[in-house]
Amino acid sequence: MYRMGVALLGILLLACNDGGKKEQGGKTEEKEGNLAGFSSRFQAATVPYQLTDTALLNSKDTAQLSSDYLTALLADSTVKKVFGKTKGISYSPLKKMAEGGRDAYYLVKATAGDKTAAFLLVFDKNGNYGAGMPFLVPDDKTSTTQVSSIDKSYTVTRSTTERSGTDVTGEGKEVLAYDAGGKKFSLIMTDLLHDETGLVNPLDTFPKTNRLAGDYYKNKKNLISVRDGRHPNQILVYIHTENSDGDCKGELKGEFILTSTKTAVYRQGGDPCILGLTFSGNTVSMNEERGCGNYRGLDCPLDGSFTRKKEEKPKETTKKAQRPKQAK
Repeated sequence: MYRMGVALLGILLLACNDGGKKEQGGKTEEKEGNLAGFSSRFQAATVPYQLTDTALLNSKDTAQLSSDYLTALLADSTVKKVFGKTKGISYSPLKKMAEGGRDAYYLVKATAGDKTAAFLLVFDKNGNYGAGMPFLVPDDKTSTTQVSSIDKSYTVTRSTTERSGTDVTGEGKEVLAYDAGGKKFSLIMTDLLHDETGLVNPLDTFPKTNRLAGDYYKNKKNLISVRDGRHPNQILVYIHTENSDGDCKGELKGEFILTSTKTAVYRQGGDPCILGLTFSGNTVSMNEERGCGNYRGLDCPLDGSFTRKKEEKPKETTKKAQRPKQAK
């Protein structure tokens, strides 16, 4: 009787020890209740690192990560933007990039139905979660190829190339960097897939020697164009905003006064509108401070962040020197 009791106790202890694990697909999986358990599921990779849409779609890793753990980390808005929902999504580990003394970057594959994407998550060196973002979201176009990469400075580049046969018809790029202070990824440069924006920019041919001058886009329907003003303390600005349905538009063109090296404001006598611009690197943020209803729809505030489009440098052409013809 005593021996039988000892045997039963041993079985109970073994069951308790396996309580932190679950069986799935014939494999034993640890539940990710903390970063250590989460991190142990990933294979290490070094930077620079690159992931193509084909490689992501063809990856066959059957290991599963805890959906509850990922749902608690990734913002609902981030996941919903990709999948249109936040439930019923399967997650599996791809790679981790964690060099000594730096933030750790984790790539996670997410799948729901016939939709697949890769998310990038960042933890600081103390194991505190920072932010997550879509790293690579394959589209359903056979004419495009998508590649996302992380360079040695941990800058993220998302690129899309469009082809017609063997000819490249368009190339687009977004460059992002993690802001540890704000715990977010910031867009620092964008290059639209196609040059045509669908907008006629009335300032297109105006001078742009001012260091703030350029064309800043949120997307092809939302533009802030900045050109030289009549005086050194002014810039000429054209703003066009439009929602995806095209039924909520805003537009303004006028002189903005530079209030500092990074800020400008639209304020005209007799006009109740006060509109501020704040420049930071290759981005500009717009803030409607007061009364700009004359320049927009009722529920279309003039706000948001826009990224400067990279200027294409003219290609240098060299002419071969012609040899003088020899007299016959």
